[in-house]
Amino acid sequence: MTASVQRITANTDIDEAVSIMNRDGAVIISGLLSRETYRDLRNELDPDFEKADFCKGLFYGELTKRTHSLAAKSKTCRTMIMLPQIVGIMNQILGPFCDKIQLNLTQGIQIWPGERPQVVHRDDALFPFEHKPFEFMINAMWAYSEFTKENGATIVIPGSHNWEDKARLPKVEEATQAEMAPGEVLVYVGSLLHCGGANYSKLPRTGVVMSYCLGWLRQSENQYFAAPPEIGKYFDKELQDMLGYCVQRPNLGMYEGTEPNILFGDKPEKAVTEDRLTPEQNELIRRYYAGEFADKTRID
Repeated sequence: MTASVQRITANTDIDEAVSIMNRDGAVIISGLLSRETYRDLRNELDPDFEKADFCKGLFYGELTKRTHSLAAKSKTCRTMIMLPQIVGIMNQILGPFCDKIQLNLTQGIQIWPGERPQVVHRDDALFPFEHKPFEFMINAMWAYSEFTKENGATIVIPGSHNWEDKARLPKVEEATQAEMAPGEVLVYVGSLLHCGGANYSKLPRTGVVMSYCLGWLRQSENQYFAAPPEIGKYFDKELQDMLGYCVQRPNLGMYEGTEPNILFGDKPEKAVTEDRLTPEQNELIRRYYAGEFADKTRID
């Protein structure tokens, strides 16, 4: 393996981070988590990993543990989901193609000794569209424990998101492993070829992934069950929106014809169905009723 993933710090400008990701499909960021935040994360999630069972199936790995619903289980994870540097990257890459981005998935991934390398894949295969015109999703893989070549650090193929032939497999020299210290994060686009590495060490390798996607896509993890209203009502409004408790214009995700966040307060006696359109759509409708298109499209 001769390829590499560029490393930046928490102080690096978001524009530069996005430029690197446009070129390579991935970047490693250090310094986003303080020692205290990392300690809190371990305290909150260690018990969850201890009681988790090994997965079933060829893809997830039978010597790999996975945990879910992290937004509901961990206050620190909720903070990590909404870190300005991470959300800033997501908004720059995904934001132009949707009204709002949303949380696609939260998952703890613990690769145990003896696990073989995962099959190389692109995560955006979740969404069955060939020749996607833009990115559908982006992942932030946090190093919960140290990531090394020996213990199964994530294998990535830089630049593979730009390959014209998406079906071809990578050569050995095109791949690299994202070695990271605890608290560092690998951010990579969903169209990038990657996989979990084999664990040849004597200890598990653990990561926590926060995945984001376009707001009009179905989420991989059903956030309304992972963090149901009786839990989500205590979250900040920004996190509620990220989970999907909001309308994605035009008129996607309504509840009783209005914003689903009415579930978090005193529900009105009667909800009023109201347009949730983009400004551009509202302007076209206004012009239509003003008679600007009467000679072509107005039907009376």
